Amino acid sequence: MATYRVIDPHGDVVDTKDIASADDAHAWFVDVRADNTELGWRMEAQHENDGTWHFFDSTEGTSD
Repeated sequence: MATYRVIDPHGDVVDTKDIASADDAHAWFVDVRADNTELGWRMEAQHENDGTWHFFDSTEGTSD
């Protein structure tokens, strides 16, 4: 089990949850940012050994 958190485009943590799998974490992330109108949402996973957070973003691609 890992701890995940969702961060909005302004840098605020909007929710934190312990989740068993990466697939379930991704589904939860999509549900939390349900309106999907702003870029910059990201999810971070907490490293269990040292407590640091590591993230990926969801930019849905670019217009370049």
